[in-house]
Amino acid sequence: MAEVQTKVEIAFEPADLAGTRYEGWIADRMKVNVEKRLLQLNLDMILDPYVNRPGKQWWAGEHVGKYLHAATHAWRFTGDDRLKIRMDSTVRRLIQTQLPNGYLGTYSESDQFGEGDGIGWDGPVWDVWTHKYNLIGLLTYYQATGHEPALEASRRAADLMHELFVVNKRSMRLASSHQGMAATSVLEPMALLYRLTGEPGYLEFCHAIIDAWEDESDPETWMSEEEGCHLLTSLLEHGNVYRTANRKAYEMLSNLVGLLELYRVDPDERYLTACRNAWDDISTKRLYVTGTASYHEKFTPDGRLPPGVAAGEGCVTVTWLQLTRHLLELTGEVRYADELERTTYNALLAAQSPRTGEVTYFVPLVGRKLYNGRDVKMTPAISCCSSSIPRGIAMIPAFASGVLYGKPALLQYIPGKHVLAYGTGEERRKVTLHVSGDYPRTGDLEVQVEPERADRFAVVLRAPSWAPGFEATVDGVAHTPSRDRLIEIERTWSPGDKIRLKIPLEIRQVPDGDKTSNAVAFVRGPQVLATDTAVESGGGTAESGWWGDAIYTRAVRQDGVEKAFRLVTFADAGQNKEEYAVLHEGIEATDSA
Repeated sequence: MAEVQTKVEIAFEPADLAGTRYEGWIADRMKVNVEKRLLQLNLDMILDPYVNRPGKQWWAGEHVGKYLHAATHAWRFTGDDRLKIRMDSTVRRLIQTQLPNGYLGTYSESDQFGEGDGIGWDGPVWDVWTHKYNLIGLLTYYQATGHEPALEASRRAADLMHELFVVNKRSMRLASSHQGMAATSVLEPMALLYRLTGEPGYLEFCHAIIDAWEDESDPETWMSEEEGCHLLTSLLEHGNVYRTANRKAYEMLSNLVGLLELYRVDPDERYLTACRNAWDDISTKRLYVTGTASYHEKFTPDGRLPPGVAAGEGCVTVTWLQLTRHLLELTGEVRYADELERTTYNALLAAQSPRTGEVTYFVPLVGRKLYNGRDVKMTPAISCCSSSIPRGIAMIPAFASGVLYGKPALLQYIPGKHVLAYGTGEERRKVTLHVSGDYPRTGDLEVQVEPERADRFAVVLRAPSWAPGFEATVDGVAHTPSRDRLIEIERTWSPGDKIRLKIPLEIRQVPDGDKTSNAVAFVRGPQVLATDTAVESGGGTAESGWWGDAIYTRAVRQDGVEKAFRLVTFADAGQNKEEYAVLHEGIEATDSA
């Protein structure tokens, strides 16, 4: 069989990672992810559930695949040999644990795929879920390295599941919790495996998964009271994720990411429509100002966004990022680039400790970040979010810049070198955009355009939705955004030509979005700001171990009294596990609100 070509137009293709390099704040946080997380994680700990079956957690097997997914993305960008050595070892050791029948999970033989009597929410219903992440990790590694044993191991595991769930017609809904959404999220790697191999059985499996969403079988099992999740039909009918399945956000988003992976090679328009409906519903009714969703891991009712301890699960943040990235690539619509910016600069990087690389499970808008708080209570000592957040951080280069409808495009203004391709066939050429400046600390940037030789083409720039005064100047000529907030500068570019950008970064007041509250957040450019008790007490300095040096001041009237707020970015707040607050009550409106 041969690889299946994408059957839909791809509007946005990411930059050439081999040549792209970043500087500044984003680069620093990506470096923390590599140096203090991906290079430090105890690989023996996450492989032990495979070496010594059964694992101590029912879902302990997900961490190896997530690690490979994150490390491979990071390695493709950095070329760090240390990562490659760890990835190679992990793949080799994982494959060595695969059983002769293709099984690549962590359960005892009697419990595999839910065969035992111990089935329950925390029982062996996470076996397909574990295989999903192993497939994602191994296939990502295979795409980056061409290592055939990784593809072969993935095929053997997929063939086993195909036999169980397609040939033998075992219920996928009853193979996992959350009305089957955990198991059916294996759709993502199955669609990818079909694209890589062209094996018809894998496409058949994808269609069986979609059918399983409507499964109403009612055998005498502990889950017999649960109906099918009706994921596709619900999102086509009303598009309300709160009214879909059991509202479990992580699992639902994981399925939607898989649906868009399938759409690329099996373009049923229902798939794209359902995902766009869900995205619209979440972004308008259930999204925090920090760019994430969920409370206690579930989607919230319309207009309800509790700010406390269980806001914004890290796994939801990453799958929301993945869904949005897919939609950007498939549609090219600027609103998806806007949302990727908000999520990246806020919820995603707020979940990472800039000092230690540890991860917090939730990112409350008011409270504390409990880095590794859940991990220490588990065996092995690692949570789902601690494995997910590094994946999201490693994926940033996949949507920051690239080619939009064949034109070099800078969508996120990360300082550094962005290597982009344009044109088709023999006319395919590269151009490097050197972005200089200290964004997002300052909004004065310079983009030096370096084509391989003088050539006529367009450079596309995104004007963020929060920056109505955005302006780009070339040779003294000012360019302003079109109605779709894109600037397209077409001309003959010669090496060394420069674009000067002015991006307004005034602090503005933004409502928190919760209909029961009148609270506002202070936002500067793409970054949500927060008060932090360490800063307020005078301890937020480099000498005290504080990471970062950006402190902003905002004078407003609160409850009728003038007050000057000292603010740090939400991504830096709470780094010592101290209290912080994004939301503030009683703030009088200003012209910039």
